[in-house]
Amino acid sequence: MNLTSDTNKDQQNELAIKVENMSYKYDKTRIKPDLFIADWQVYAGQHVFLKGESGSGKTTLLNLLAGVLVPDSREITLLGEPFSQLSPQKIDAFRAKHIGVVYQQFNLIPFVSVLKNVQLAAHFGGTCADQVEQTLADLLPKLALSTDCLGQAAGQLSVGQQQRVAIARALINHPDILLVDEPTSALDSAARDAFMQVLLVLCNKFNTTLLFVSHDPHLQAFFTDRVNIAELNIAQGDVI
Repeated sequence: MNLTSDTNKDQQNELAIKVENMSYKYDKTRIKPDLFIADWQVYAGQHVFLKGESGSGKTTLLNLLAGVLVPDSREITLLGEPFSQLSPQKIDAFRAKHIGVVYQQFNLIPFVSVLKNVQLAAHFGGTCADQVEQTLADLLPKLALSTDCLGQAAGQLSVGQQQRVAIARALINHPDILLVDEPTSALDSAARDAFMQVLLVLCNKFNTTLLFVSHDPHLQAFFTDRVNIAELNIAQGDVI
């Protein structure tokens, strides 16, 4: 079952994400997998809303695409590279350079300054210090963040500010692929909509392929390409 958007297929020539016969199970002694995807493709520059109920396998898929989890059958290709077949060291290097991730809990280092949080991501992605400053100077106003926050410990910021810092960190290396996991769950509707508008503008600016995971049906309106995890995951076992 190929669930690629026909519109983007016509417009794009390069695949950003290709998944074939990929399976994963948390309990390796089980026969049936928790997640099995037979055929799924996302084209470069495409923005995809991946919906589904809590516990349906969305975060599991995101972690597999980020290389945090390793599939039992290694059939993930990212940007033309056999991502899931790379060594752990090469997966880490590839992720740092090509993939940005915004986690639900943001995963900022709370006792480290905002600037250090972003610089750390830039260091692992191979972005030089001058580029970090230039990118932040462009990003911060778009994210409604003052340069004054750069010296503050990340843990001292409000939830909304931490969320926007997490976006800046994820985008600092101009990633080819951005994976976003339930980032708006702690926001009210106005803040949620403002967040989505900023995120999509920035992804368009950097021509970033976006995979946005959420169980919030209201966010579907921001996307033309929508996929239900239930259509992707044809595993017979219980999903997580």
